[in-house]
Amino acid sequence: MRALIISVIIISLIACNRTQIKENPEKDTIDSEQLLDQNKDSSQYLSEENLELNQEKTKSIKVERLITIKDDKKKLQELVIAKKFYKEEDFYVLDYKYPYLNEQIDTNNTRFNDFLTENYLDIEATENEILEDKVIFCDSLGIGRCMDKRVMDYKIYAVKSNLLSVLLYKENYYSGMKHATYMFECLNFDLNNHKFIYYNDFFIENSEKELLTTINKIISDGINSGELFYECWELSEGDFKVYKNNFVVNDDVVEFYFDDCIICPSYTGTYSIEIPITEIMHLIRKYNNKPLIG
Repeated sequence: MRALIISVIIISLIACNRTQIKENPEKDTIDSEQLLDQNKDSSQYLSEENLELNQEKTKSIKVERLITIKDDKKKLQELVIAKKFYKEEDFYVLDYKYPYLNEQIDTNNTRFNDFLTENYLDIEATENEILEDKVIFCDSLGIGRCMDKRVMDYKIYAVKSNLLSVLLYKENYYSGMKHATYMFECLNFDLNNHKFIYYNDFFIENSEKELLTTINKIISDGINSGELFYECWELSEGDFKVYKNNFVVNDDVVEFYFDDCIICPSYTGTYSIEIPITEIMHLIRKYNNKPLIG
């Protein structure tokens, strides 16, 4: 009887060992699959992290190029007075820098100042817009504190003695967004006639198609160069119609400005396209009695 019990125990042990031997390869397979999944997740995370770091880097370069552009502020300091407005509340910050034409030099400069005030310095409307967004987005997301920031600054250029070109660039920080977004407004003001100059005043009729082709060639060349234009795209005809008045004249170039995500994503590319005047001189109204460009 004792021999029988011992035999049963030995058989049971052998069977258990066989089961373990059989189950171990499956466990190894599962562990290997989990390890591969973990490595894949880790690799994907590192890849996304590297992509985000690269985007932050190219974004910084793009913004720095905008901010460090040289203009004619010093040369125009008698005519153009630099103004500032700053307001900080619980949910937002407004930080504006803008040009103000000296009305003591010419009282007609009020036309420029009034236009700028009415169209870009409506503080109450901006505050209401921000607070409405807070109700819609912040409250719905259950966020206790959402801080937005609106920043406006400018570049200004003098062309000969009669044309003033102003670039207003607006930097918007929205709650929950990774990158600030940039928007642009360009103003061209005739100091002699005290009126604003728009596309149709500066360029000849039916010039849009050729100018769009010229702009897209510059963009295409930038994309093919493999530099900071990666992931950019050509300007559509519809967008050109919207932004065709968004240009400044600076030295020997006409420069068109576009908001984020019109020709490039926010983190790469460029905000503007420079066109040498010599390339498009035949499209500029330069045969007037008082030409804008000599």
